[in-house]
Amino acid sequence: MADEETKPTTNGAPEGEATKAPAPAPIFGAASTFGAGTGFGGFTGVVAKAEGKEAEGEDDGDDAAPEEECAAEFKPVVQLDEVEVSTGEEEEENLFDYKSKLYRFDNESSEWKERGVGQAKLLKHKESSRIRFLMRQDKTLKIRANHVVMPGTKVQEHTGSEKAMVFSCVDFADEVQRPELFCIRFASAERAQDFQKAYEEAAAANESVLGLAAPADDEGSGSESDEEATSISPQKSDADKAAEELATKAKVEEEAAPAKEESA
Repeated sequence: MADEETKPTTNGAPEGEATKAPAPAPIFGAASTFGAGTGFGGFTGVVAKAEGKEAEGEDDGDDAAPEEECAAEFKPVVQLDEVEVSTGEEEEENLFDYKSKLYRFDNESSEWKERGVGQAKLLKHKESSRIRFLMRQDKTLKIRANHVVMPGTKVQEHTGSEKAMVFSCVDFADEVQRPELFCIRFASAERAQDFQKAYEEAAAANESVLGLAAPADDEGSGSESDEEATSISPQKSDADKAAEELATKAKVEEEAAPAKEESA
């Protein structure tokens, strides 16, 4: 029997023999390996040199000289001499000096407005013996009230608050004389009464110093006095209303003060 012929396959290889895939070509070339002769092995020398330079830099830093401290002295360009500031109180005797809060009555709005907080003083001039009332704002020392205590001035207790007193005057705090209705409030009723007594005593003392007599209460003075009384009465009624509002405000502040202290 004749030998059977080997049938060829589609790829040209004889049937029965395993088809072998062609070996892939190297991507980096045949000589590309990670041996000592490759490019990766050459980095070792560069790293060694860099470490050597860092070590040398550290040694040089130890031998460097320390920085010198600046010993320069700076003086002001302009030398200012101390100057004594005159307050005008050097030639006066202090008769009354207590901290208070001052209000003034605003006729346009018919309400009390706070004038400032500071030391209320009655000062007697050592030469002329004239007594004036002075109050400066705390810290800023701005004048809030400054006037001569006029003879016959009466100080009345504030409506609804025994810690406050009301009085009228011709004030010069703003360098312009104008009539004012003041309300001054102290920390206690005793302090307010002390102010009332001291102010009225100053008014009596200024009567002889200024040569002015206190205005007398004359019932039959004529129509002019009646007209004047009529013009003043509305202002007093407005002041009374404002005084009640101020008393309410003062009570609210007193009640709120302990709460603030507890929270602090």
